[in-house]
Amino acid sequence: MDIKTGRIKRNSPEHKHRFYEIIIYTDGTGCFSLNDLSLPVSKGTIIVVPPGMEHGTVSDNGCERIFIHGEFDRDLNLAGPVVIKDNSEQEGLFLAEMIYRNRYKNSRYVAELVNVFIEHILQNIETDDNMNAAVKAVINEINNRFSDCSLNLNAVLKQSGYAEDYIRAKFKESTGKTPVRFLTEMRISYACFLIEVFKKSLSLYDIAEKCGYTDYVYFSRRFKEIIGISPRKYMSDF
Repeated sequence: MDIKTGRIKRNSPEHKHRFYEIIIYTDGTGCFSLNDLSLPVSKGTIIVVPPGMEHGTVSDNGCERIFIHGEFDRDLNLAGPVVIKDNSEQEGLFLAEMIYRNRYKNSRYVAELVNVFIEHILQNIETDDNMNAAVKAVINEINNRFSDCSLNLNAVLKQSGYAEDYIRAKFKESTGKTPVRFLTEMRISYACFLIEVFKKSLSLYDIAEKCGYTDYVYFSRRFKEIIGISPRKYMSDF
């Protein structure tokens, strides 16, 4: 197994390789770019980039990471990138440090360490089933709490265990809508239901609050954006 490893802290502009690159961030924070995605990274973030994919890392204060290059097609065989967070025992960090420290020693030993690291990644990898489950969990949380004014969509996305930009992209890929759009359409749909059921016996201000909005002007703006007319006009038609 032909393996190259190194440690880097400086920014790296977008580039691509003919081989797999495994990156584990060991210190600092930054932003990892991949195609149209921009992902926040920090200590313990592990990213596997398949051959031919443009990627880079930018940080204001320096973001240290260990990279491992190699022909891992037989072991990984990925159609797209993988982003995982190292486990609480930081086994990935430990293995990456071992690989880096022994990079000039017995190549067979280093290859064995890399195999163990890849196995660690595969055990924690974001499979389609896991990602689908994460997206469904976000959908369920929105379904259950869309009328809650205190619902914090960013917090819901963080609970998925994935980087926010990444789960947003996967959510849109799965539903065809951004999480914000999905929530907004659900709230406005419920507002239409309340207007139709209660006619004018329930004020639009009360309806807005029951749909999760504390600001009526904002509610009215979102309503017109989705329905095409203001909530007042919609109510007057019933």
